Amino acid sequence: AFPLFCDQCGVDYPERRGMSAFGMLGLPRTFAIEPDQIEHRELLLAQRLHPDRWQGRGDRLHKRAQLAQSAVNEALGKITDPFTRSTTLLELQDEELPHPPLPQAFLMEQLELQEQIEEGLDSAQRRALKKTVRAELKGLQEELTQAWSSAEAGETAAFTTIQELVDRSRYWKNAELALRGQAPA
Repeated sequence: AFPLFCDQCGVDYPERRGMSAFGMLGLPRTFAIEPDQIEHRELLLAQRLHPDRWQGRGDRLHKRAQLAQSAVNEALGKITDPFTRSTTLLELQDEELPHPPLPQAFLMEQLELQEQIEEGLDSAQRRALKKTVRAELKGLQEELTQAWSSAEAGETAAFTTIQELVDRSRYWKNAELALRGQAPA
């Protein structure tokens, strides 16, 4: 059902080499994918590619299944999160899209936020900031959904908005990571 490799001989299907993350998973190339669709496809592929299924079928098939599972995991990483899905879709656009810089005020706000986190927060400040970050990311995700609806309806100007929303989300995700004590990407 999924064009990854031949179950009999282990040869990769040639179409797989140029497939997008959406094609690899057999999902439509659109932003409007429900999380349940992604989860369902992940479960189907996990069952198909599970190492135990290929254990007694020879080293070649076992290795192909492992390589295919790795490719599937990479594809899932590109579409599971709405912001990375947006980045993946933007990369698949045929034309070069404008990439305007973020407003200076936003960048300064984010710099101050990162400095505040680095200097240390008491537990009440940390909770409040986590709540703010979650709210900002939720708002960005809602705006992103609307922008993709516009883009998929043919409004090419929406791609600029999508790019800005994705860029903003990276800063808020870095703040989220910093609040968890992880290094931002």
